[in-house]
This record gives sequence, C-alpha cells and structure tokens, in this order.
Amino acid sequence: MHSNFITPPDYVESVLILNATQEQIRSLVPIIKSIDTPYNVYFYNDEMNAPEWLAKVKGTSSVTLDANLTNPEEFFAK
Repeated sequence: MHSNFITPPDYVESVLILNATQEQIRSLVPIIKSIDTPYNVYFYNDEMNAPEWLAKVKGTSSVTLDANLTNPEEFFAK
C-alpha cells in the first residue's frame, strides 16, 4: 500500500471497474501510463466476495464502469 499527498490544484479521480477480464486490465496499462490525468483505479468482480469493500469504494469513486457493459478503454481514451 501507499499513500498520496495531494494539494490544490491537483485532484485524483477514482474509477471503479467491475468485472474486467485480465486482457482488459492488461490493455489499460499502456493507456493509463500514456495519459497526463492521474487516476486511482479499483477493480472488483464477484469472485472477490468483498461486498463491504465494494460498497466503500463505490461510495468514494467518481465513476463506476461495468466491463460487461462498456469497454473501460473508451473511458480513459476520451
């Protein structure tokens, strides 16, 4: 684990991605590395069986994407 120290005017958006496949996660790495906007990206699928964690992260995330319904790459490529 690590911590971020953030001061104005910086802002780090948190994105929760549900049900991403390993291939989708791998394809996001170069995209996220190439953009200037910082993100905290959380991943979750039902096999993780951590509903309390999911609720906490969902409550603090700016965006929730379901990889079954949309390609996460499209969000970061905008």
